[in-house]
Amino acid sequence: MKILNYILLIFSTSFLLGLDFSFDSLPIQESGRIKPIDSYARNQLLRFYGKTALKNEDGSKQTAFAWFEDVLINTEEEILRPIFNVRNPDVTTSLGLERVDNHKYSFFDIINGFRDNQDLIESLKTIKEDKLTLVEKQIVEVYRNVILFDEIAHSLYCFLPVIKVENSVIREYMNISSDQNLSYSFFMRNIDKFKILLQDLLQTEEKDWNDSHLELSQIVMYLQNLTQYHYAQSLKIIPSFDNKENDVWLSPWELMDGRLLNDNQKQVLLNYENLIFNLIENNEEGAKISSNEIIMTIDDYYPDFKSTLLNKEVSYNKNNIFLYSLVFYIIAFLLVGVSWMFKPALFRNIALYSILSGFVMHAYGLISRMIIMQRPPVSTLYESIIFVSFILVLFALIFEFLKKDTIGILIASIGGSLLHFVGFKYAADGDTLGMLVAVLNSNFWLATHVTTITIGYGVSLVAGLMGHIYLVLATFKPQLKDELKKIFNNTYGLTLMALFFTMFGTILGGIWADQSWGRFWGWDPKENGALLIVLWLLMMLHLRISGMVKHLGYAFGVSFVNIVVVLAWFGVNLLSVGLHSYGFTDNVATNLFIYIICELLFIFSFYFLAKKKLRLS
Repeated sequence: MKILNYILLIFSTSFLLGLDFSFDSLPIQESGRIKPIDSYARNQLLRFYGKTALKNEDGSKQTAFAWFEDVLINTEEEILRPIFNVRNPDVTTSLGLERVDNHKYSFFDIINGFRDNQDLIESLKTIKEDKLTLVEKQIVEVYRNVILFDEIAHSLYCFLPVIKVENSVIREYMNISSDQNLSYSFFMRNIDKFKILLQDLLQTEEKDWNDSHLELSQIVMYLQNLTQYHYAQSLKIIPSFDNKENDVWLSPWELMDGRLLNDNQKQVLLNYENLIFNLIENNEEGAKISSNEIIMTIDDYYPDFKSTLLNKEVSYNKNNIFLYSLVFYIIAFLLVGVSWMFKPALFRNIALYSILSGFVMHAYGLISRMIIMQRPPVSTLYESIIFVSFILVLFALIFEFLKKDTIGILIASIGGSLLHFVGFKYAADGDTLGMLVAVLNSNFWLATHVTTITIGYGVSLVAGLMGHIYLVLATFKPQLKDELKKIFNNTYGLTLMALFFTMFGTILGGIWADQSWGRFWGWDPKENGALLIVLWLLMMLHLRISGMVKHLGYAFGVSFVNIVVVLAWFGVNLLSVGLHSYGFTDNVATNLFIYIICELLFIFSFYFLAKKKLRLS
């Protein structure tokens, strides 16, 4: 019984300590959000290097967090490592950099380039940002990146154990063990005792200094030298601990200005000192203990702090779940093609299992994001792409289970894959788990208007893709009248569902606008885009009901809804006007125009070919 109690005690203690935490899951505040350091490291490496993993000279890969840890611990080596991606030859020429095949340069290379061209950045500072040329903007971006790297690299210098105290008098007074190296932070945490030693030093004439005075003066000079890194305040890793409502976090160097530290601040600083020391000594267990003590201190003071979400986000980062769902979608697409040529029943079932596997992973990724962010996954353009992709696959699968004709699998695999690729493009632009913009800062409306209208986008795209399938089948197999009729019926039903969700979502948006901005409708570009989808769907339904178009004409018209949705979804952000202009816009215009041209060529080409084939049949 005693053994059982002892085991339970160990288990409960481990649970309370939260022993799953390590350095990569410790919290940091960036852009108003508390996130794990692992996410911060990924964002910064993506910004500097262009990828979330670093390729070493031997061909092996290093994770973003491993690189980040090296930057903090082995700074002198890392400033010589080529991690800055500068692809524009005009930028390298302006900075006097030697061109290299991989377009990668080190902090040392670039900072020397700026030193040799000091007038360049000074002249750019006098030009308004919207007046800068593309090359000038990229030079400014490179400059900001190296400055940020410099701040990150020296952010934890105050924790490095670089000061050795030999004098027994100082050691005894400061309660230092003989083999203990000290950090700048140690003296700031023990500033009360250290002040007394300094006061004695100042009051004693230099000719009367003893050994302790001499060593103390050397320590003071060393500390003074370390203060040069006080500017390195990028890592906001310490809560204020002065007000439970205060959500502004501090960097370690901000607490090194001689201010009076509270007990929690001292405890976290001590734990970070121990953490850095353990990392230097490659003591993983010690580093883990220090990490958990940091989490415990924060949890004890901030009862609303959700530390468990940090580990969930680290796990989400490492799993890369949407990449696996994309793989299964692509496999399903290939298997559908095989099923049309060889053993249809067998390969149709395998394709179905593949698309279902991808769908489950897709759902798991969305649920993970919802748990981490505590809101529906539709607040940013990236999230809306992933969510619309999920809705598209969902409704395509529903039709597949009802019709069992592989058309649903085909649409799900095509739509899911394409939107995944688009989503990856936006994921490469930066943090995908960002804070809400002001226009979306309401979980109730995220769960109603935004979710509903986004579902409408997804269903509309399924209807448009179903129209595409009709045009293709009518071109190559015009004799399959029954199959064409089934596809038309599917398209018609999807149009009705798309109309319901887009119209209902638009009405809910008007109610939200009335509460938030005092007007139900303001002809905002985003509102106009949503209305355009509704009107297009209504037009197609009326044309069909009135008999003005037959099956082929209906499929032709519904196919255009994909263009309308994309314009309402992405296009309105290009205008940079209105209360809804909150999505990414970089490089969207070119991709949007290419997509529209390809769609127009596809729709018109297959419509006229199908019309000709149906007339002949």
